[in-house]
Amino acid sequence: MTLKKWLLFIVVFALSLTIILSLLIYFQAKSPFSDSAEKAESYALDNNLLAQVDKTYVYNNTSTFHTVIGTTAKGKEKAYFLPDKQSDEKIMEVSLDEGISEQQAVDLAMKDVKDGKLLHAKLGVEEIGPVWEITYVNAEDNLNYVYLLFDNGEWWKRISNL
Repeated sequence: MTLKKWLLFIVVFALSLTIILSLLIYFQAKSPFSDSAEKAESYALDNNLLAQVDKTYVYNNTSTFHTVIGTTAKGKEKAYFLPDKQSDEKIMEVSLDEGISEQQAVDLAMKDVKDGKLLHAKLGVEEIGPVWEITYVNAEDNLNYVYLLFDNGEWWKRISNL
């Protein structure tokens, strides 16, 4: 083999190895979150809390909760807040028709924001009770958090321009 072929082989091999290792690291890092979400969904379904799961995500505050949103066997939309296994917190629930919707929370939080980009909206539990956490980036590319009370949409807390 000529020197050019050897160099091409080494470059292709190194690039392939880098891609494979990167993918392995990514999936290994993501695995605990996927496993915990699956466990939370299974718990909600196996214990007949929900008949169908629509959305699951992790919500962190002083404690970690897995928010599982779905529909009960009677067709009622509910959210369950399942504490992380290392927590002493109790399972909490809310009926989604007893508070503001995700879209209402986003509209309230982003009402005065010009050229902002919504990152996410999460329903979670804080010491005050259920809240919507709205995260967005404003026009100056600063990170912002807005916490609205689930019950009535009142502002509870705001963290601006991080």
